[in-house]
Amino acid sequence: MPEEHEKLTYDSFMPLYFQLKEIFLEKIENQKLKDGDMIPSENELQKIYGVSRATVRNALQLLVNEGFLEKKKGKGTFVKRRKLEEQLPVLKSFTEEMMNRDASKKVIRATYTTPPPAIRARLNLPQGERVFSLKRLMLVDGKPLGILHSYIPAKYKLSIDEDYTKSLYRILEKKGIRLMEAEQTIEASMSTREETRLMGLKVPFSTLVIKRLAYSVNGEIVEYVKGVYHGDRYRYNCKLTRYEQQRTSEKSAP
Repeated sequence: MPEEHEKLTYDSFMPLYFQLKEIFLEKIENQKLKDGDMIPSENELQKIYGVSRATVRNALQLLVNEGFLEKKKGKGTFVKRRKLEEQLPVLKSFTEEMMNRDASKKVIRATYTTPPPAIRARLNLPQGERVFSLKRLMLVDGKPLGILHSYIPAKYKLSIDEDYTKSLYRILEKKGIRLMEAEQTIEASMSTREETRLMGLKVPFSTLVIKRLAYSVNGEIVEYVKGVYHGDRYRYNCKLTRYEQQRTSEKSAP
């Protein structure tokens, strides 16, 4: 720990334990604290930040619950992991995203059904058309990371008996259905009652909601999927280029 420490704001609307949690989270995100690093004891943190033991414990427990810290009996508290991060704009399935990580999926439901009007409109299907509905729980290191709900037009004839703990995109490719591109939106939200229950939690949590419409090489809509990720364990990283400025510079070059 550096000699100079961030100060807590006592007249802030934000509780002291939450401020302390955010300080440690920022250190982890900035890699000032790395995986495996041991943090100071509760007594040391009390002296460093001038707070009560309860404040320290609440802050550390939040970080433990969110998977950033790990308490080892008789040893101390250690930095456990950083958020899982996905690079855009490569089109990948969850299995491909989680390659080289201890990731798995649990099928919640796989069935043919009549979709809600909003889903039918996204898939550009006529009224009464059925879809294959696949809902799965995503786990990393044995802990729930998010929920994926895919809707695929019935014309692609996916079997309800397929092993959907495997990559959905690979299953589609084996049937000759190759995905080419997708339109995707990302937004912050809060978990619904069902999402909270499926994630094994008792209170609603912040989520990262990803909605994707995937197209085949023939330009046909193959899948509409909604992914609800635990906001404290997952993030997207984008690299943006100002192409317009680049083209303008090229045109003005002698």
